[in-house]
Amino acid sequence: MTDIVQVPSLIGGYTGATLHLSIDHTEHARRTQAGLRLAIGHGFGGLDHLMSLPTGLPVPLADLSEQQRAYVSTAPAGICSVHGGFVTRHVVRPCRITLAAVHYDALHKLALDSALRFTSVSACQVVVERLPRYAIDQHELLEKFAFYGIGVSLRRADGSEETVLEPRRFRPKQHTPAAWFFAERAYDAYLLAFVEDAAGPMQFSTAGHVGSVGAAGELTLRDPR
Repeated sequence: MTDIVQVPSLIGGYTGATLHLSIDHTEHARRTQAGLRLAIGHGFGGLDHLMSLPTGLPVPLADLSEQQRAYVSTAPAGICSVHGGFVTRHVVRPCRITLAAVHYDALHKLALDSALRFTSVSACQVVVERLPRYAIDQHELLEKFAFYGIGVSLRRADGSEETVLEPRRFRPKQHTPAAWFFAERAYDAYLLAFVEDAAGPMQFSTAGHVGSVGAAGELTLRDPR
């Protein structure tokens, strides 16, 4: 059975939702042992370089571009390793986003527009506290949500939820650095919410820098050179 955790979306441009995550616990344990927090840095470029490498298989450095060789030669421990003229990628996506739930008081176009931001990265639903009073208005809105594959759930006063419209299953058309970046940021929210010791900062490495996260979630980076 897959464990699903819920975290707030802290990603710029994608706030205001609860993300349901399936954590890759093997990758999480590997990163913890290596002291690696997130595989990001250099915009999406670092992830673009990593996606060109197979996982766990050595690739001759001579087959890489100049930019790729520059990246792997400075990547921190846990991302990849370089030995004997070969590079081996170790890092994989730390989690899978199974659902993005956007919360609104009522079902209206603003809720639809907000939910549409997440349809490129996961299945999506809107959780509302009330539906339109008139059946014709409700039917018209639900048709729009169904067209985009966005589910609708009604939260009742006792905290229970009733599914009004099932979200469409998410099928990514392609794997992209942007989607991997989103998963890394979602994993970051998981670390902040469930893993880190509130009594002190967590030491970690990111691509190209070393840093720490304090109890309040503040991020401090330093160049190790």
